[in-house]
Amino acid sequence: MITTDRFLLVLVFLFTLLHNSAHALVILQYHHIADDTPFSTSTKPEVFAAHLEHLAQSGFNIVSLSEHFSQQNEGDASANALEVAITFDDAYRSIFTEAFPLLRARGWPFTIFVATDLVGRPGGRYLAWDELKAMKAAGAEIANHSTGHQHWARKPVNKSLQAWSDEFLQDTLRAQETLETHLDFAPKHYALPYGEYHPLLVNQLQAANFLVFGQHSGAVSRPAPLVIPRFPMGGPYADLGSFKTKVLTRAFPGVPALHNPILTGLETKPMINATALGLLNARGLNCFGPNGAITPESKHSGILIQANAPLPAGRARYNCTQMSDQPGRFYWHSYFWMKQHSDNTWYAEP
Repeated sequence: MITTDRFLLVLVFLFTLLHNSAHALVILQYHHIADDTPFSTSTKPEVFAAHLEHLAQSGFNIVSLSEHFSQQNEGDASANALEVAITFDDAYRSIFTEAFPLLRARGWPFTIFVATDLVGRPGGRYLAWDELKAMKAAGAEIANHSTGHQHWARKPVNKSLQAWSDEFLQDTLRAQETLETHLDFAPKHYALPYGEYHPLLVNQLQAANFLVFGQHSGAVSRPAPLVIPRFPMGGPYADLGSFKTKVLTRAFPGVPALHNPILTGLETKPMINATALGLLNARGLNCFGPNGAITPESKHSGILIQANAPLPAGRARYNCTQMSDQPGRFYWHSYFWMKQHSDNTWYAEP
C-alpha cells in the first residue's frame, strides 16, 4: 500500500521530470589555453580547437550565460536540448592569443571571469583592459571573479560572521564597479575563486542579484541551483573522449539543494541526502569520491551518499551519474567539499 508521503514524492518526481526533461545546458570552464602552464588548469591549444570542432560538427547551440539565464527567468521552455556555454577564469592572456581567434572565427559567445586586480599586471601573464574591451566588442561577456582571487570561503578565526560577510560583499561590489568603469557594462555573474564557497556568502550574492558559478561538474537544472555547476576542462579533464560524454549530460530532474561544503578536521566522511535530485530511489545511481566508488543507499529519510573512506585534506567531490532515457546521455551532478586538516587549518594550494 502506497503511503501519502510516498504518493507526494512520486507526484513531485513526475512534475520535476516533465519540467526539466528538455533541459541540458552544459557550462565548460577553462583557465589557460597553453601547453607551458600548470597542468591542472591548462588545456592545450590543439585540444581546445578539437573541443570547438566537436561542438560545431555535432550541432551544439553555443549560448552566452546572459542569453540562457534570461530565457530561463522568462520561463522559456523551448531552449535547445544541446546547449553549451564556454567560460574562462582568471583572465590569462592565452585566452586572447589562443582561444579568442578560434571563437571569433565561429562567431561564438563566451564569458571571462576576471579578478580585477590581476588585469594588466606586469609580465604579460594576464590580460590588459584593452584586450578585454576588444573581446567584449566581439561578443564576449566579462564578469566578476573578485578583486584578487582570494579564498573568501575561509572565514578568519579572528573575524565575526558579520564583519567577514560585509568585507566579502564590499570586495564583490568593488570588483563589479571596476569592471563597469572600464567596460561600461558587466553582467552580475560571479565565479567563485577556486570554486570554494560558504552558504552565507552565496546567499549574500543572491541577495545582491548575482548568479553564482562554481567549479563542480554537472549540467544545469531548471531552475538553476544557487551554485551553478561547470565542467572543469583543464589537465586530465580536457580529454576529448570524456569531453564528448560531458557535453551530452543532462541535469537531474530535481534542483540540488545548497549544502555547506566546509568540513572540519573531525568531519571525514560527509553524508549528503540526494533526494532533491528528484530520484525515487538509488537504483542506477553511480557515485564516486576521491577514494573510489560510493554505494548510494535508499533510506526512509532519502537517498544517502557517503564516502567509504575518510576524505583527504583539500577540495573534493562526490560525482554522481545515472543513465537518462536517451541512449548515451547521463544525468550528472557533483557535490563539492572543502576538507580542513585534522588541526582545522586550511590546505595549501598545489
